[in-house]
Amino acid sequence: MAPKWILRKGTKAGGFRYSRPDGRPIRGKDTLGRIDALRIPPAWRDVHVAANPRAPIQVWGLDARGRKQYRYHARAVEKGERRKHYRVRQMAKELPAIRKKLLKDFRRRGFPEEKICAGIVLLISEAFMRTGSDRYERENNTFGITTIRKSHVSFENDRLFFDYVAKRSIQRRQFIVSERMIRFVESLMATPGPRLFRYQYDGGWMDVDSREVNEYLQRVAKFPYTAKDLRTWGGTLRAATWLADQPPARSPSARKKNVLMAVRSVASELGNTPAICRKSYVHPAVLARYLKNGAIIEVPDGRARRRAEWENTAEEEALIEFLDRHFPERRTDPRGRALSEAESAA
Repeated sequence: MAPKWILRKGTKAGGFRYSRPDGRPIRGKDTLGRIDALRIPPAWRDVHVAANPRAPIQVWGLDARGRKQYRYHARAVEKGERRKHYRVRQMAKELPAIRKKLLKDFRRRGFPEEKICAGIVLLISEAFMRTGSDRYERENNTFGITTIRKSHVSFENDRLFFDYVAKRSIQRRQFIVSERMIRFVESLMATPGPRLFRYQYDGGWMDVDSREVNEYLQRVAKFPYTAKDLRTWGGTLRAATWLADQPPARSPSARKKNVLMAVRSVASELGNTPAICRKSYVHPAVLARYLKNGAIIEVPDGRARRRAEWENTAEEEALIEFLDRHFPERRTDPRGRALSEAESAA
C-alpha cells in the first residue's frame, strides 16, 4: 500500500530530508520539486507531506506555538471558496428571517445570553468586526467583539466608538451611530467585570465567547452560517455599492483602478489587508464582471427605505439579483465557466 504521508526530518541549518514512514528516503525529482513549491516554513515541526500530489491537504505541521497548520491543494482552495460564496449568497436571501429573530431576542429584558449574542451579531452586521478569541487576547493582546473591554469603549457626539488593537496588532477605531446600539452598549457598561459583552446565568455573570456567538447564529438561522459569513457578505456589499456609486469607467485601466480603490476601502473597513480582502471577503463575480465590461449592481433610483427594519436593503436585493445572474446555482452553466475565466483574469 502506498504511504499516505511523507515525513520531514532535519533542520534548516543542516538541511531537510524527506522519507517514507518506514525510513526509506524520497529521491524523486518531481516529488521533491512539489515539496519545495509548497514553501513549508522551516520553523514547522512534525511536518507531514501528502504522498498524493492531488490530495486536498498537501501538508500539515506544528508551528512555533504548537498550533496545527495546513497547506491545501489549489483546487481544494478554489472549491472551498466557491462553496463559501454560494453559502453566503444563500444566507443573504435568508437575512430578513434571521434579522427578525435577532431583533426579537435583542428586545428581551435583562441580560440573557440570547440578547447579548443577538446584539453581537447585529453589531457584526453593522461594523463587520471579528469575533475575537480568548487565545488571541491571551497570547497576542489583540481583541475582537467578544473580547472587547469596557476600556475600549467611548461615547462622543452621539456616536459609540470602539478603540482597540485587532488581529495582526492593527489599531482599530470604529464607530456606531445607531441609537439602539448606543443604548445597548451603555447598559452593558454598568455590568461587573472588564469585558463588555457578558450575560447573566444562574445568578452570576458569564463572558460570551466566539463559539457561543456562532452557535447562537446557527440556531437562529437553522443552518451553520458563521460570523465570518456576515463579514464576507458585508465586504461584498460594500465593494459592490462602492463600484456602483462611481461614474462609468470606459477603459480597462479605469476599471482596474476603481477595483483597487474599492478593495482598499473595504479592507480598511474590515481591518484586513487589501490582498486578504480581495481573496476572501469580496465575491469574485463582483470584481470580475466589473473588470470585464463595467457591470455593476442596479439599485433603483432613490434607494427606497425598507418597509421593516429586518428586510434587506435595496442594495442587498440588487446584489442578490446580480449574483443570481452572474453566479448561478448550476455550476455547469456556461456563465459559470465564463466566470471562472474572468476570475482568473482578475
